[in-house]
Amino acid sequence: MLISGMLAGIGCFVWGFMASPERAWINYLVDAFYFVSLGLGGGLILGITSVTSSSWATPYKRIPEALTKFLPYGFLIMLGLFFGIHTLYEWSHHSVVEADPILKGKAIYLNSSFFMIRIVVFFILWIIVTKVMTTLSNRQDQTNDPKITAKLVKWGAVFLIIFGFSYSLASFDWLMSVKPHWFSTIYGVYMFSGLFVNVLAVITFMVIYLQKRGHLIGVVTEDHLHDLGKLIFGFTTFWAYIWISQYLLIWYSNIPEETVYFVSREQHSWDWLFYFNLAINWVIPFFALMSRNSKRSSFILYRVCILLIVGRWLDLYLAVAPDVYEHAGQTNAQIGIIEVGMALGFGCLFTLVVGRALGKSNIVAKNDPFLEEGIHLQQ
Repeated sequence: MLISGMLAGIGCFVWGFMASPERAWINYLVDAFYFVSLGLGGGLILGITSVTSSSWATPYKRIPEALTKFLPYGFLIMLGLFFGIHTLYEWSHHSVVEADPILKGKAIYLNSSFFMIRIVVFFILWIIVTKVMTTLSNRQDQTNDPKITAKLVKWGAVFLIIFGFSYSLASFDWLMSVKPHWFSTIYGVYMFSGLFVNVLAVITFMVIYLQKRGHLIGVVTEDHLHDLGKLIFGFTTFWAYIWISQYLLIWYSNIPEETVYFVSREQHSWDWLFYFNLAINWVIPFFALMSRNSKRSSFILYRVCILLIVGRWLDLYLAVAPDVYEHAGQTNAQIGIIEVGMALGFGCLFTLVVGRALGKSNIVAKNDPFLEEGIHLQQ
């Protein structure tokens, strides 16, 4: 089934490329960034819990560890972006740069060679550090060596430092530079907030799914779901805070170089998607998870997580598609079989990789010193 989904995704890319190269590469970039971000989100959860000696995620820490296993595949996928660089990024055209003083001033950073070098450097750092963290964690299960906990703290700190700088730069490179005249100083934080909500939603979704399949019984309880529900509730509001902060600052200053970003998203057929993005990523989850009981309900949490998983894709799509289509002389939004098929294709690959990673290790980190404390979490 997963292999068939991957093949269908490839077929949708080919179909989209033949009909409109812009459409194919937009979805390639959005889907690649989406799932690479999930891999990094897994590393982020591991880094935070290791550095702070937290126990709240210990009962299901194998899930964020498994998410990081997608990063090597994400590396290969992002290298493929080289073939679509001229379709997505106007700064990659020498003639355009020469005729544009602003792009000429940015050419020392925004050029094809340095762009690809940064991709390689980012992924090497991400893959090495997450590999070390997951290897140490699995070794702890086998040896019960207490020294490993201290090593995880150090490597967790290393990852957090690397992540903070590199993910912001990657967001600037891969997404913000599709509109190279425009910039936002809050963009990196905005992308981080979306990543964190998304990885929490995916982890919660997987916890509930595994429980339905008979795993994590007696290890993860309603108290853990309540904990995850509170985090999702809080960080969806944080995402909305960053969203409205960026919007209001640009709206109030009313500088053409800045407002052009939102103007293009509030015209033609983009306007309803623009506001629906706020509804699906904050308004609906906010009211759905407002009560204590809803945060403890696997039925409600499961469905809110699905909503947020879709919402993150829409948020990234709106960050890329309007500008690329505008460069190509198109004004209307296009969401159809190609978008759904490619997203499902990437999703099937991601599910296959993460599922195999979970199957290769104990579903519970039995020798983690924080496991007992984590199991007896109370809300």
